[in-house]
Amino acid sequence: MRLSEPRPRISLNNISMTEKPVGYKIPIDYYIMFGISIILVVFAVFLDTPERIWEGYVKINLSTSALVTDYVALAGIGAALVNSAVMLILNLLMLIYTKRRPCGRIMAALFLTIGFSLFGKNMFNSLPIVAGVWLYGRVSRVKFSGLVVQAMVSTTVAPIVSEVTFGGGGGISLEKIAAAYIIGMFVGFIFPPIMENVRRLYKNYCLYRGGIAGGFIATMFAGLFKSFGFELTPENYWDTSHTMYMAMFAYSVALLMIIYVVIADKPVNSFRQFRKLMKERDPDDCDYVEKYGDICYINIGLMCIVSTTLMLFMGVPVNGPVLGGIFTISGFAAHGKHLKNITPILIGSIAAANLNNMEFVDPMNSLAILFSTGLAPMAGKYGWQWGIVIGFIHVSIAIFIGDINGGLNLYNNGFAGCFSVFVILPLIKFGRRLFIMIKAKSRGHLH
Repeated sequence: MRLSEPRPRISLNNISMTEKPVGYKIPIDYYIMFGISIILVVFAVFLDTPERIWEGYVKINLSTSALVTDYVALAGIGAALVNSAVMLILNLLMLIYTKRRPCGRIMAALFLTIGFSLFGKNMFNSLPIVAGVWLYGRVSRVKFSGLVVQAMVSTTVAPIVSEVTFGGGGGISLEKIAAAYIIGMFVGFIFPPIMENVRRLYKNYCLYRGGIAGGFIATMFAGLFKSFGFELTPENYWDTSHTMYMAMFAYSVALLMIIYVVIADKPVNSFRQFRKLMKERDPDDCDYVEKYGDICYINIGLMCIVSTTLMLFMGVPVNGPVLGGIFTISGFAAHGKHLKNITPILIGSIAAANLNNMEFVDPMNSLAILFSTGLAPMAGKYGWQWGIVIGFIHVSIAIFIGDINGGLNLYNNGFAGCFSVFVILPLIKFGRRLFIMIKAKSRGHLH
């Protein structure tokens, strides 16, 4: 099969899909992601010593990991990159074990894993939540292969596990670890049905459905913790000294994606298919892996280059959280984002960051700008004007909404995105109806 040809259609409803593909072979996509894990380790070894990497890796797993805990600032760049590589490999092994073929949502989830394992996800706090999703599948008689995407994104609330274990003082104990793992499994157990309800409610107008589900869960637990006198531990780790190396890593991944497509396919054919991808507007049919095959890697690479360059141009340090935002944009370039529909969102979000009462390069502003692109389908469907508006509104919501859930939801901008859609979508629909009425009335007067 040519790289530019669409892939065989598979079910995207992961809750109902229970059959494993027949004649499964490890897809080239997963080999590429394994290649990224190797790059992560190479950068880590080049930039740090094995002793410091191991000490930092242990420190990462013993941290509360609430927003914003930049693992680069907390434990060193080598340990942060290795943690990202470990989490990526674990997720790839899970996909291969369940014999899942790649699709847009899976590729987005893999890039989320790379990015958020630099500031919040680690093996200790993620495993019980994934186990909870598996347990949900056993109880509901849904094979784990149909829940693997939910398992990957459910770790958005991984800081809940870390907070119960290491927060609140009093040191570490077996009782706290047991309580944290029981809570983590419960969170994983309830995550798939909540995420499915979110899908029906918000459709694909906000691409970060895991962040919306995680926001509701994290808010519930933050309320429970505070009501019983358990004080959440605020974190503020933000590295500013490794921008060059982190940017080099981002550019290396982007070039790997683009070079792969250029070598493997005819450039003219690739360009033609890529132009077609850039015209995509339907939020309900945005799986670019399924529709365009490996051509979506050009989109992934381009979005990585553009978002990294934008951060450098704005003077924002490229660290763990910022690289997480860059890779979120890159990952969803396989599932709903392209340069045409994120540009108006970015314009609106940058304008909001310039006008609010925070420093332009404040961490909350910087992250809100990057993650606002999860609302790209709104700009694609309703036009660039509304894209600017919703980008502006999103930043205004996102910079404060983390206080509601105490930093327990890593995909916090997804939670903010649901409020943005809830506010703007009715206004868009009302405005369009009003325009049609006025237009019809003016035509009646003319006749």
